This record gives sequence, structure tokens and C-alpha cells, in this order.
Amino acid sequence: MPAQAAAAEHAAATVAGGVDDAAATIAASAGTTWADTMRRKFDLETYTARLSTQLPALKAAAATRGSAAAEARQAETAAEAVMDKAVGTRRTMLARHAAALNAAKLAKKALVAAKKQKPYSKTRVAKATAAVTKAEAAAKNRAVIAQTSAATLKLTQTRHATAEKKLAAATTAHETAVKTVAYAEKRITSYPKDRAALAAQASQLSQAVVTQSRVKFTTTQVYGVTVNRVVALSFQRMIDDAAKSGVKLSGGGFRTKDQQIALRKANGCPDIWTAPSSSCRVPTAIPGRSLHEIGLAVDMTSGGKSINTRKSPAFQWMAANAGKYGFVNLPSEPWHWSITGS
Repeated sequence: MPAQAAAAEHAAATVAGGVDDAAATIAASAGTTWADTMRRKFDLETYTARLSTQLPALKAAAATRGSAAAEARQAETAAEAVMDKAVGTRRTMLARHAAALNAAKLAKKALVAAKKQKPYSKTRVAKATAAVTKAEAAAKNRAVIAQTSAATLKLTQTRHATAEKKLAAATTAHETAVKTVAYAEKRITSYPKDRAALAAQASQLSQAVVTQSRVKFTTTQVYGVTVNRVVALSFQRMIDDAAKSGVKLSGGGFRTKDQQIALRKANGCPDIWTAPSSSCRVPTAIPGRSLHEIGLAVDMTSGGKSINTRKSPAFQWMAANAGKYGFVNLPSEPWHWSITGS
């Protein structure tokens, strides 16, 4: 569980009088949470590095899409202007057609009147008939022009609708690109704080991981080094990243209790079970107290040799980077690294 959730659960248990039960719950989940916290930290590092690499291209894409949106806006404005002009033309043509129809109607009335007028005049009727013919021809011509204006209007409306869709798509694409850039910049900016928070969370859990592992743990091998499964991913990432920097690391991790006893004897400890670590020729923890016995400590080597001096490139790299992977040095032993520094 996250450190905040663990703290809240512990506080609630304290109020209820169940301090021991809450502590047991936290310890039981500490290893899983520590490993998950480190995994999330590594994932965050990888993701942020990828975002940092991609950011220039994301900004370029946003700029390109911004230009495309501006062009689409200009095209839509131009299409709208053409459509508006077509609307005006259509309105004018309809009015002219209506006027031509009315003129034809009046000409027909005039013809009827000419035929009824006394005395009857062939000349007058002929003129009236010619006027009707001319007016009807004009009306028919206006009808054709009106139909053409309708077709033109429909075409401009279609083009405007297409321009609107392109503008909407271009605008959406630009907005998405801008949001993507903003999101990437936000994640990159917040990365140091987020990384520190995860590192702090793992650090706060480290002692609980030790407590849990004293009861039960499993081991696995990472490049031939046996470690507690909880720290396997972190240890592997550390070895891999050191190699990328030109530093070859390995080490001795898990020891059985019998191996710890044998080491105490080999290192000349005055008493196997009671003499302090510092009383041995090489500082060696009392059996049952060493983090090696639960796979949470590694005596680091480089090039097949123990890291015995703080001046070595391997120690310098570890001192600068091991904390990123959850490993802390025991000040009295340059080679000894664990999740608590003990």
C-alpha cells in the first residue's frame, strides 16, 4: 500500500487500540509496496525521458497543425464569402424571375384588353401579342438563370460545409497537439518532485521490508547474484545502468545462517553470537542480524574484486547513483550496500 495509506491505516488502528495488528499489516505488505514503488519510479523515469526526447517533435507537430488550422480557417472564410455572394445572387435572380412572370401576366391582360377594344385593331392586337411573346421569353430566360443560381448556391453550400468540416478537424487536431505538449511539459516539470516522492516512499518502507523479510522472504538470481525478490528489479536496473556507464558491477548477496556463522569464524570474531561486528578482523554481523541473511544486502564487486576503497570508479558510481535504486552504503564498509544502509 502507499505510505500515506499505510500511515492512515496505522493511525486508525492506533485509535482503535490495535497498534500491533496495524504494524503487522504494514509489515506484511511492505515488500510488495516497496517493489511496486520502485517499479513505478523506474517507469516514471523511462516515460519522462521518452517525453523529453519527443517534446521537440510534439512542439513542431503542434506548430504545423496550428498553421493547418489557420489555413483551414482562411479557406472556410473564403468559402463562406462565396456562399454569401451566391445567396445574394440567388435572391436577385428569384426577384427578377418573379418580376418577369408578373410582366408576362400584365402583357397577357393587355392582349385580352386589346382584343376587346372597339373598334378592333389588328395592329394593336399584333403589338400586344408580340409583347406577350417577348414577356414570356424573358420569364423563361429568368427561370433558367434562377435555376442556374440555385445550382451555384447548392455547390457553394457544399463547398462551405466541406470547408467547415476541414476546419473543425484541423482545429481539433491542433487543440489535441497543444494539449499533448502541455501534458508533456507538465509531466517533465513535475518529474523531480514525483520521483523524489516515490523515492521517499520507498525509503520510509525499507525498515518495514526488513521486518517482513525476517519472517518470510523468497530469493531470486540476478546475473548470478542471489537477492531478495523484493529488490530484484532494482538491483537488475542498477547493474544494467552501471554497465551503460562503463562500470561492471556484481557482488555477493544472500547468505544462509550457517554461511554467516562460518564467515564470523573466518573473520576471527571473538564470539560467534555476542561479539559486536566491529570486533572482527572484517566487520561481520552477528548471525540472525545480517541483511545478507534475508537477501537485502549485497557486498558489491567490480571486475571480480571487492569494492574496498571509496576512490574506486565503482564506488564513485555507486555513491552517485545507488540511491536511485534504493541501495544505501554502510559507511564503515565501501562494499556493503543495502536498502537501509545497515
